[in-house]
Amino acid sequence: MKRHQLTGLLALAVVALSACAPARTVAPAQTGAGSAPASAEPGRTLVAAVRVEPDSVAARPPRGGGLAALNFSRRLLNAELTLPDERGEPRPYLAEELPRLNTESWRVFPDGQMETTWRLRPGIVWHDGVPLVAEDFVFAWRVYSTPEYGGSGAPPFHAIREVTAPDDRTVLIRWHRPHPDADNLAGYDRDFVPLPRHLLESSFQPSDPESFANRPYWNREYVGLGPYRLDRWEPGSFLQVVAFDQHILGRPKINRIEVRFIADTNTVLAGMLAGDIHIAADNAIYLEQAATLRREWGDRGGSVILVPSLWRATAFQLRPEFANPRAVLDGRVRKALAFTVDKQSITDSVYHGVEPVSDFMISPSSKWGPAVEGAAAKYSYDARRGEELMRDAGFARAADGLYASPGEGRFRAELKTTASPNWEAEMTIMAAEWRKAGFDVQDAVLPQAQAQDPELRMTFPAMFTSTTSLGERAMLLYSIAEIPRADNRWRGGNRGGWVNAEYDRTLDAFSTTLEPAERAAQVAQLARIFTEEVPVIPLLFNSLPAAHVAAVRGPGPTAPEALLAWNVHEWEFR
Repeated sequence: MKRHQLTGLLALAVVALSACAPARTVAPAQTGAGSAPASAEPGRTLVAAVRVEPDSVAARPPRGGGLAALNFSRRLLNAELTLPDERGEPRPYLAEELPRLNTESWRVFPDGQMETTWRLRPGIVWHDGVPLVAEDFVFAWRVYSTPEYGGSGAPPFHAIREVTAPDDRTVLIRWHRPHPDADNLAGYDRDFVPLPRHLLESSFQPSDPESFANRPYWNREYVGLGPYRLDRWEPGSFLQVVAFDQHILGRPKINRIEVRFIADTNTVLAGMLAGDIHIAADNAIYLEQAATLRREWGDRGGSVILVPSLWRATAFQLRPEFANPRAVLDGRVRKALAFTVDKQSITDSVYHGVEPVSDFMISPSSKWGPAVEGAAAKYSYDARRGEELMRDAGFARAADGLYASPGEGRFRAELKTTASPNWEAEMTIMAAEWRKAGFDVQDAVLPQAQAQDPELRMTFPAMFTSTTSLGERAMLLYSIAEIPRADNRWRGGNRGGWVNAEYDRTLDAFSTTLEPAERAAQVAQLARIFTEEVPVIPLLFNSLPAAHVAAVRGPGPTAPEALLAWNVHEWEFR
């Protein structure tokens, strides 16, 4: 997903247990001429487990694929202008300070264009000892804005007109449209990461993206600016990083970190309980393993961290040419179905009681959570209210206890989801509750092989439960432009084909409004429109669990917009 293509959060991993076996050491990775010597002192090595070996450790790799499930390794090696803290709020990192709206550092012109000026901290150097200069950002802009590299239409580059370097420590960004996140160019979907011009410029050819993307720089010869420097990489097994003495926020307190690639979640669980693995990150464990760790550790063995990372919801088919039964096009029927879903029962039965239920795609722990709280319509379980709405829509229970109407006949609908043990269990609970409430709902599973066909995913007859991104990214998915169609090869996040012109107008305004208070009001309006029309039934927020042993100090709960390892340079391992 762009960066949100995380699927099967709770699916079972089937991988050889040998993934965590001790790996042989290899020669230190070459980082170019003038490589800085290893700075790690003797001491304990922090062992982290992640599920996926990254193709690249760059924060914005040339092939894309910036998966949230790869953020731990990338955070260790990279630094950006800003650093989102545990609340998702930007802090200065490579920059001395953030641009401030309506000052010389963030100017807005009458035609809507903007300029932001960033002043770099003095003394920043790459891992190979070469100083960072503003021209490294100019070169990075040339790369990111090249259409052949696939990122020119993504934020923030879709809104940038030009990047220049008035001097070695000044980065001037000119925008062709208002961009509210112009002071926060780091984190999910908006990384503006500098690139070492002294290493890459000679090989950059816009007409030959494959050669550039295939350079070993992007993985085993990576040179970044982060708190750690790449030291070793054993393909298929692990990578090791060592503390970077010249990190601009100070030398990390942990000298060496080994990141092991272990796809089997139960192997990670065993390693955590044995003390051989000290932190599990980036989807290395699922909720089942997180629940076991909590139970086994109690209050003293370690900590489990759950951060809402994905949104699970049931979409209605709202395109008349596909909708069956046509009653799902009636908002009263959709509300009745929403009132007869027991969300808490689902999370208790399927997700160990830890996944929070959802009223909208914005998590309460998000920065927009307070704006949504009083605006979103809530559909707590209320079978009587559901019956009233069905009666208003012209339906009554027949002798067999199921709803029917003179014009529509029996209400008979299909609830579908993609094959997965947890998702199928969730679907079974929902369908059973609906049948008990008078809805003739039959459940159906879309096999994983067919789930790769976007047309099959988007042309379901009545209801489809799926997992998507959450937060601002999810709000964008319900615009008219995101409706999947044959002429766009069934691509788009608005899988039910919901159309609401007022929602689109408010979303457009939100995307270009700069004042935070106005944006909060717009989020509230979006939540109000969306939940009143019920194009989907919000179910719950899925989490990406992380865990660490008691000897690790520093990781903690974060907002969905933040990274687990945002403050890794301050962590301690005792």
